[in-house]
Amino acid sequence: MNKLLFTGIVLACFMLVVASCQYKFIVEPVVPPPDPEDTISFSQQIVPVFDEQGCTGCHNTGGQQPDLTPDNAYNSITNMGLVNTGDPVASKIYYYPLPDGSHFAKYTSAQAALVLQWIEQGALDN
Repeated sequence: MNKLLFTGIVLACFMLVVASCQYKFIVEPVVPPPDPEDTISFSQQIVPVFDEQGCTGCHNTGGQQPDLTPDNAYNSITNMGLVNTGDPVASKIYYYPLPDGSHFAKYTSAQAALVLQWIEQGALDN
């Protein structure tokens, strides 16, 4: 009788634990890609991406290169050859932080599309 009671209690506890599990799925909102006719502003649209994703926590004046702080980001990116306007998809500033990439900080899909469009438009310092 004791084995049966013990088994019943263990089974009941297991069922309570399983029933109490909750999963919170984070679904990234579907954001339409940027309008190809819009000119992407480096200072107004690209630099904020680096801050939003926490890139400037490591890539700053005293940290790792490139320096992605607002005052130094453009010169640092272009001087290090991280932008390839001939083959925008091959630009390191684009593909390293892709959502499925291996970099610690990652772009969202919308941010990746924005960075790619900026490079396709000539990677202007505007």
